[in-house]
Amino acid sequence: MGGAVAQEDAVGEVELTDKLISISGSGHQRTFACDGRKLEVVGTGHTITATGVCSSVEILGVGNVVNVEVAPKGRLSITGTDHTVRWKSQGKIAQSVTGTGHRVTRIN
Repeated sequence: MGGAVAQEDAVGEVELTDKLISISGSGHQRTFACDGRKLEVVGTGHTITATGVCSSVEILGVGNVVNVEVAPKGRLSITGTDHTVRWKSQGKIAQSVTGTGHRVTRIN
């Protein structure tokens, strides 16, 4: 499998490298240590919690729930429909939010 991990009741792959955490498909419910990597969530119905700080975050698809901390001067990009994103950062970040029905909340 080479870095890809399957989860019961989930469809798609999880790829972990030293620079990227990539989740695709649907239904993954996981927690990852970001450790400065980019977090990429693509697909539907994922519930993802990232511990530590992510360099940037990209969320595409429908109905994903993501809890994340973004590095100062990092980027949070949200595209699609009905995502719930709770994020925090120790500084300012760049944000791009397109689509409809998102619930994006900055937390402390």
